[in-house]
Amino acid sequence: MNINKVVRFRYAFAMVLLSISVAAAARAGADEHPAPGAQPTTAEEAPMKFPVPEVLKAEHAQLHAELEPLTRAGGETGKAAQAVAEVLHVHFVKEEKYALPPLALLLPLANGELSPDMAAVLPLTEELKRNMRQMLVEHGELHRALLQLAAAGKAEHKPDAERFAEELMHHAQTEEQVMYPAAMLVGEYLKLRLPAAHEPGATPAHEHGN
Repeated sequence: MNINKVVRFRYAFAMVLLSISVAAAARAGADEHPAPGAQPTTAEEAPMKFPVPEVLKAEHAQLHAELEPLTRAGGETGKAAQAVAEVLHVHFVKEEKYALPPLALLLPLANGELSPDMAAVLPLTEELKRNMRQMLVEHGELHRALLQLAAAGKAEHKPDAERFAEELMHHAQTEEQVMYPAAMLVGEYLKLRLPAAHEPGATPAHEHGN
């Protein structure tokens, strides 16, 4: 992946996050009129309503495509790459289930769009909050596996392995510092703007199964 594209994407992403946080702060003290009650949505249904942004799906696909040949590289590099793949697959499944779909609302919210239907994303943001510790544990496991991959690649003169390890480490840092907080902020912002999400008759997010 071109590093300039990555930098531009992360900068744009940060600007969108900043715009939402500023808007939330400005409106937090304003009088809000309750919106019509949101229909309960389960954590299983929500990802279908809020698909992962295409740019993030493409980045995941690119990482998988770069890792796959490394798993067939043979030697210690191949073994290390397979270990990375095992951790990465499980982690990506979780991300695409509940950590990344809320980001589909970033641009609409930043553009001032607001709808009671958006409250359906709350089961996902609450699930992310509940599972944040485990997500970070998995990042730690992935980091250790990537260090082993980079070391094996260096020892066996396979620079693609070293480059991939560095790229995926940066990806994980971006998730921890930007993407996960942004996803949770979407939920907190909607709670501020859509008080009906907490009214009787709206199913609390914590009551939904994983």
